[in-house]
Amino acid sequence: MAGRPGVLLTGGTGFLGTLIARRLMDEDVEVIVLVRSRSREEAANRLRRAWWDWPELADQVEKRVVPIPGDICLDGLGLKPEDQSLIIKRSDIIINAAADLDLNKDVDALRKTNVHGVENLIGLAREIHEDHGLFRFSHISTAYVCGQTKGTISEDAIGSDFSSNYERSKAEGETVVRKSGLPFSMFRPAMIVGDSKTGWIRTFNTLYYPLRLYLTGRLRTMPIEPDAKVNLVPGDVAADAMVRITIDHRGEGRTAHLIPPHERLPSVKDLVDFTREWAKRELSVDLPKARFLRLPDTMRNALIVSSGKRAAAKGSEGDMRPLMSYLEQGQVFRRDTMDDILGKAVFEWKPMMDKALAFGSRYGFMHRSERTVHEQVLFRLGRTRRKVRLANVIDGKRVESDAVEVKENIQRLAKALLATGIEKGDRVAVVGLNSVRYLIIESAIGLAGAVSVPLYYTSPASEIVEIIGDCKAKMLFIGCSAFEKLPSMLPDVKCISFLREGSIDGAMEWADILAKGDRDIDMPMVEFDDIATIRYTSGTTGRPRGVVFDHGNLRWIAEAIASLPPWTARNSDISYLSFLPMNHVVEGILGTYAPYYAPAALDLNFLEEFRQLRPALKEVRPNVFFSVPRFYEKLWDAFEGSSLFKLYSDDSNGKSSWLKLRMGRMMLKRAGLDRCSQLIVGSAPCDDGLLLKLRSLGIEVHNAYGLTEAPLITLNQVGRNRIGTVGEPLPDTQVSISPEGEILVSGKQLMRGYYPLSERMLGPLRTGDLGRITADGSLAIEGRIKEVMINSYGKNIMPAKVESALRQIPGVVEAMLIVDGRPFGTALLWVEPEYGGRPGSYWDEQMGKVGRQLSDPERPKAWAVLPYDLDIGKGEMTANMKLKRKVLMSRFSTVVASLYSDAPRSEGALHVGREARR
Repeated sequence: MAGRPGVLLTGGTGFLGTLIARRLMDEDVEVIVLVRSRSREEAANRLRRAWWDWPELADQVEKRVVPIPGDICLDGLGLKPEDQSLIIKRSDIIINAAADLDLNKDVDALRKTNVHGVENLIGLAREIHEDHGLFRFSHISTAYVCGQTKGTISEDAIGSDFSSNYERSKAEGETVVRKSGLPFSMFRPAMIVGDSKTGWIRTFNTLYYPLRLYLTGRLRTMPIEPDAKVNLVPGDVAADAMVRITIDHRGEGRTAHLIPPHERLPSVKDLVDFTREWAKRELSVDLPKARFLRLPDTMRNALIVSSGKRAAAKGSEGDMRPLMSYLEQGQVFRRDTMDDILGKAVFEWKPMMDKALAFGSRYGFMHRSERTVHEQVLFRLGRTRRKVRLANVIDGKRVESDAVEVKENIQRLAKALLATGIEKGDRVAVVGLNSVRYLIIESAIGLAGAVSVPLYYTSPASEIVEIIGDCKAKMLFIGCSAFEKLPSMLPDVKCISFLREGSIDGAMEWADILAKGDRDIDMPMVEFDDIATIRYTSGTTGRPRGVVFDHGNLRWIAEAIASLPPWTARNSDISYLSFLPMNHVVEGILGTYAPYYAPAALDLNFLEEFRQLRPALKEVRPNVFFSVPRFYEKLWDAFEGSSLFKLYSDDSNGKSSWLKLRMGRMMLKRAGLDRCSQLIVGSAPCDDGLLLKLRSLGIEVHNAYGLTEAPLITLNQVGRNRIGTVGEPLPDTQVSISPEGEILVSGKQLMRGYYPLSERMLGPLRTGDLGRITADGSLAIEGRIKEVMINSYGKNIMPAKVESALRQIPGVVEAMLIVDGRPFGTALLWVEPEYGGRPGSYWDEQMGKVGRQLSDPERPKAWAVLPYDLDIGKGEMTANMKLKRKVLMSRFSTVVASLYSDAPRSEGALHVGREARR
């Protein structure tokens, strides 16, 4: 081989093909990858998607990696003449990793790839050999071409009595290679499992299937001998051996069993016992001890089928029958080629299985694809297993939508967007109430390659207009009647109504836009690096900024969120109520995309009217729930106002803890949250005192932390709820503290940057939050850098801590601390109407209670009680209900001035109180 050798790789988008491509990057070779596609551009796109988990590999596409459209099942591999010529001239080695791995398929269907595909590839190999000499044709077969032969298996043995059609087809494919007369290496791997270092794998089949059944409690009796050996090999170990033997002259004409030494392999009982211990340690799941029972074939198959059906596996009940044959043959595979060329193997199965189980449980043992989140929504809507139910909640009742119709409308709307002039990368804005239609719109925008810009329906119309101008949106979907004037305010923007009832002057109707998608239009190719959405910040301290996320961001966040619930809950039917505005960066992903990555049936509900949350929760009874602190504050307030509270208060000695737990269950049931496996709070600081009070009733609320720029960073997990912190970092997330105390974050959930993008953001995100990492690895938030207030004595005060404590006072809706540059702190308290008539003594007493929880510099020395009349439209609050401090300081300047004087009361205040002099 003169110059840089070329390697033609088939099956490069698959699991093993990906690992081989990664390993080839360590060699000085060019890799030509045959990809089923219509063009080189599409081939490159497919490769980058398939290799998204390995950015260093994906970055080599169209550099050291040359994608070529083709299909080994077609005559001539379906190659264009110029591509065929390129492959012939530049290829010295062929590695055939393409295969149909379905154990239960008809043999003729399997032969298309596993036999005829090999024949087509051999034809091309002969042309290369005639042109300049082929160095090696490496073919990946399987160890089980030996069929049901027992005892010691030589490396060249091919059986005749096969356990599956898959084995038969692979044996026939081997024969084609052996008879070709070409220099070949034959590889026969055992059952391939995930990467030995990371557990990474793409399809959870073969061994993973019974593991999942056991981990989910659906397989307790193992119809096999406990000492049967499990022949497995990590994917990266197999890929390394294939590449090393392929490029070694000694590998020509050799067949290699890619199997660890027989004595180093685990038995079935070893593997089951390890899985049981691992589940208890890592998942907090107590699995029953497995029973091993050797049964006659008919009884054994009946048991296997029964286990498969309990796993809701319609059509998958045969998955384990061929697998069992791989565990019971009593075969010992010789390793002559491996030992001769690579040396004696060192293999420890326990560390490898630890990684495999961790990776599998993280992704719910669901096959991982190269789909974007929008394509994943379509995929799940079209499935008969793990069905998806969708509904709007209107007036407290579910109004269900047909999943198939929703899927069709997503596809129609995506085509309609293209038909009306939207192009890849164009911005499409959305403002409206939560609904199934909102899901349709978001999914369609993504499929069309456009960029969604969802906006708060609580924003004033002027702010909507400003943001649409900023992002240069070409289209606006309106789903809230309050914005009926927007079409006239945006004459150059195409407006579409998605109101459930009524219409908007100047906006196209929902049915009309869908009708434009009734013709065939090719969807653009979308890559994970393409921009998917722009989420605008609330603008607490200035103008809203557009935060840019790409398709890779969305997929990672969706998969991560889906992996967070406890294991048992994750594998049970999921019920979810989307009620926070869907443009909210967490709600928009949690309610729109994350559920579709869960290994369970889905019941997803969208609440149009936020004020109807209480009856909606009782109707839906979700088992996953995320909300802002105010919800939990109101939950406690309702308890304090109930007859049960006196029993709770009187039980100061704690003798009736069982009664408190019962009270907690009753509280959750009344709220419609009694089925929740995990209650999560986020988006704003939540008072530790409130969380502790709820814990006293057996109610665990788990704090989460994130920003618009990085939607979810840390979370307190079930069983590890450390109040006073916001939990441990998510997987693949790095959190550190700068010398100045600022929280720094790195991870795949980080934004690309702010719109308009000049370049991708590099390095960790400076969050602007102050924090510390505790001894157990949790993150504790200590305030905002910009919100650190300094009094005239030079004392630093964190307003978030004080304001959170003030909001715990019954009746207080919002609170604002004033202290910057002043000798002492004061507070403004906005209260609910029903509390407006409370005497001043009530507020003074409550402030005294709060003051005893705070240090002297933190404690407000005076306070004004004000009616709650804050208005987003007047710029006093952001669209997500955060206070705009400068605006409020201006409006209430007279009140603030009175707090620093001896004035007994200020105009507009319900009460002014002061701390008693000490």
